[in-house]
Amino acid sequence: MRGFLITLAVLVVLLVGADFGARWIAEDRVATQLQTQLKLDAEPDVAIHGFPFVTQAAAGEYGSVTLTAEHIPYRQLRDITLVADLGDVSLPPQSLIDGTVRSIPARTVTASAQIDPADLARVLHVSDVTVEPVTDATLDARRATGTTARTALSGVDPSQAVALTSTTTVLGQQVRTSVIATFKLSGGQIVLSARDIAVDAGDGSVPSAVTDALRGRLSGFSARVDPGSLPFSITATDLRAQDGKLVVSGTAKDVDLLGGSL
Repeated sequence: MRGFLITLAVLVVLLVGADFGARWIAEDRVATQLQTQLKLDAEPDVAIHGFPFVTQAAAGEYGSVTLTAEHIPYRQLRDITLVADLGDVSLPPQSLIDGTVRSIPARTVTASAQIDPADLARVLHVSDVTVEPVTDATLDARRATGTTARTALSGVDPSQAVALTSTTTVLGQQVRTSVIATFKLSGGQIVLSARDIAVDAGDGSVPSAVTDALRGRLSGFSARVDPGSLPFSITATDLRAQDGKLVVSGTAKDVDLLGGSL
């Protein structure tokens, strides 16, 4: 019995290894074709989900596939990350065997463009910037600081606002500034509208002259940011702050991955 179990375990390991090997070959061939078709500087990362892979490959149907392309420059931005989550992808087995992937139809696609904070800092002409979502508690705390903030943040929807924190020098004193800005999509571009600016609470007490001078910098945190087109001709419909980045996304149905462009 022990010998049988050992043999069975070895067979399982070999089968799993073969499955992962076949998966890697398929992912590599799809990545190569996408790089050529979409004119990317480097191969995108292709992840075919689900186990076992070989049963999906035999049927030519894949339930979930993720494509990730990093460090893409676009206009004033230099480091966009594009991510596409694909559902119900069709890929004939023969095309993977002979490497002639000419069509990759997907029933559903959700694509997003993630803007790196360093890119955002460059657009805003500051040394650095962190991006965080805004909550009702965030707004309440800022409004409690005085009439100016209460008026500036009146009617702000936390789901359509972002907190931007950066380092700046005001009247010779280096401070961390905290800006609350609203955002929206307009013509595929991100429109940031700075509503309120203050010294970050962690910096402690600062002279009132510094605070007053800082308010004169508020307009500098308003900007239009063009994240570029989403892959596969998808129209951007959603904008949010996520994991320290601004993320533009959209969805589409019945898309041929090799029929669109970035």
